[in-house]
Amino acid sequence: MNKNFLNKIPWQFKLLVLILVLGIGPSIVISFKVVQFVKDEFKSSINSQLIFSTKAIVSNIDATFQRNKETSEILRQSIENPEISPEQKVNFISAFVRESNNILSAKLFFYDNNKFVDIISSTKDSIKESNINLFDLIQNKSIQDDILQNKILITSPKFDRNISIWYNWIILPVVLPNKLKAFLAVQINLTPIANDIENHLLSKIGKLFILDERKEIFLTKEFTNNVPTIILEDAVSQLQKENRVSLINNYKLQDSKSIVSSFGYPKEVNWVVVCNIEEDAAYATVNDFIIFISLFISIATLLAIIISLIFSKFVISKPIENLATASQKIARGNFDVPINYLAKDSIGVLNSSLNQMGLQLQKNFQEIEKQKKELEDYSKNLEIKVQERTFELHEANQELKKAYQRVLELNEEKNEFLGIAAHDLKNPLTAVSAFADILINDKDLSKEQHDDFLNEIIKASERMFFIVKNLLDVNAIEQGKLNTKLEKISLISVVEELHSQFKDALQKKNITLNIKNEIEESFVLADYNLSLQVVQNILSNAIKFSQKDKNIFLTLRNSKDNEYIELSIKDEGPGFTEEDKKKLFKKFARLSARPTAGEHSTGLGLSIVKKLIEMMNGKIELVSEAGKGAEFIISFVKAS
Repeated sequence: MNKNFLNKIPWQFKLLVLILVLGIGPSIVISFKVVQFVKDEFKSSINSQLIFSTKAIVSNIDATFQRNKETSEILRQSIENPEISPEQKVNFISAFVRESNNILSAKLFFYDNNKFVDIISSTKDSIKESNINLFDLIQNKSIQDDILQNKILITSPKFDRNISIWYNWIILPVVLPNKLKAFLAVQINLTPIANDIENHLLSKIGKLFILDERKEIFLTKEFTNNVPTIILEDAVSQLQKENRVSLINNYKLQDSKSIVSSFGYPKEVNWVVVCNIEEDAAYATVNDFIIFISLFISIATLLAIIISLIFSKFVISKPIENLATASQKIARGNFDVPINYLAKDSIGVLNSSLNQMGLQLQKNFQEIEKQKKELEDYSKNLEIKVQERTFELHEANQELKKAYQRVLELNEEKNEFLGIAAHDLKNPLTAVSAFADILINDKDLSKEQHDDFLNEIIKASERMFFIVKNLLDVNAIEQGKLNTKLEKISLISVVEELHSQFKDALQKKNITLNIKNEIEESFVLADYNLSLQVVQNILSNAIKFSQKDKNIFLTLRNSKDNEYIELSIKDEGPGFTEEDKKKLFKKFARLSARPTAGEHSTGLGLSIVKKLIEMMNGKIELVSEAGKGAEFIISFVKAS
């Protein structure tokens, strides 16, 4: 019955339904997919913007506090320096506050008889009218306990309404000769961070704020008391963990609002940066787009129905009926049937083709078979070419991976180089600048103080020269520009020259250098200057990492195969861990051990030593256990 019913429906209506199904239907599906895609893209865009904004603010906070902590550390070292007089320390603190842009004030105070007493205080003129009192803050029992335990304390931000400034304190312990419990408090200006947050784009369309583990919100002027509790709890949940990760969460609130939140965690302070934005605000454009699409589909459907009915009735139906009549006559054997249809369209072409159809069918079938065979041959050749091209692309991809890996290695070396230039050159440059400033501005310096400051400038300059020389040595070695002159030299001469060179350094730390010669002749085939540089570096490290009143053992002996002369330098220092040994001879290596008397190291020395000894056909090895000292064995080729 259903089949008969369908057969009774005119084909015009079937064509209309087909047009709607094949034309309008896919349009609706595609429009729905487009809308869904746009919504997904908007959501992805919101998440990306939130993550980017959060990370940018986190990076700004970390950079600010890292810079301020390093600056405060320089001030503490200057205060602890016994060679600087109290008057000079007062002047140095005043100059420090005056010249530092982000430093509002600095205080040196001590703890005596269960109370804190101010020793030295310097404040910028711009905040002298404020009501900021450090001692009111440290009356808090928790903060007071942290200070007395000699912890480096970073306080929560506060806002001074009198001067409209956000600030906090960095408090560091200070070691003074009088053995009193002394502390340095540096007041940091956090208003630039607050301004960045207030002027951020997300602050215009959403909410951007910072809070700590007590859920206290700061560095923002916006009213944030209506932030949902679940967002605050999720934000601070990561603060107790060692490995904090940035998060993106979606929330459906009781008032049917949907909020997307991003949490970022700075490394330098125990805070969390929160970015919130309502999804409805972001999807307003999508809703307008949906309305437009719906209206467009409705109008298109109505027009399609009207046009289809008119077109099928007057343009298609009549000519097709005439053509059907002619086809019936052709089927009966009358191939010369005239049809009064003059239009040169598809129906006209069909009319003229009916007469030639029979004659052309066989010829067309033969042509199809021929083309089929040619297509098969072409397909086979194409498959071979695809395989060859795939192999070539695979080879090119492997080369590209190698090149990419090399780029990553070079980029890592570049970052390490910039790290050394930024970190290791900064401290001596700061010292040169500070002492030069004192020499220029302080006209009351004695001759002895004047000479001491000049000596400090010379020492800092020598340290910078040593760092730059190491970098140039590495560059010269890697580019093959370092020439070697191998000749017969005496290792005893090298040892004696270095013993004389390090005499003052040994006496300064009361270290005994025990030299033992177990060979009759110490002649080796090497470059004298490079050999001197190699042994000098190892012996210098042994002195740096040895405590006072220790021993260093230098031994000359033959190798087991009697082809080398081994120069052993053994110390009683901290030794090397297994992790240290893996990266010992790599460039820019940062190891666990630290110099014992404030000496400095760039992490380039041992990498240079290894390359230099290999250029002279020698070798170097390490024997060490953590906590049991280290022995470096340098093998030089015997001179025949």
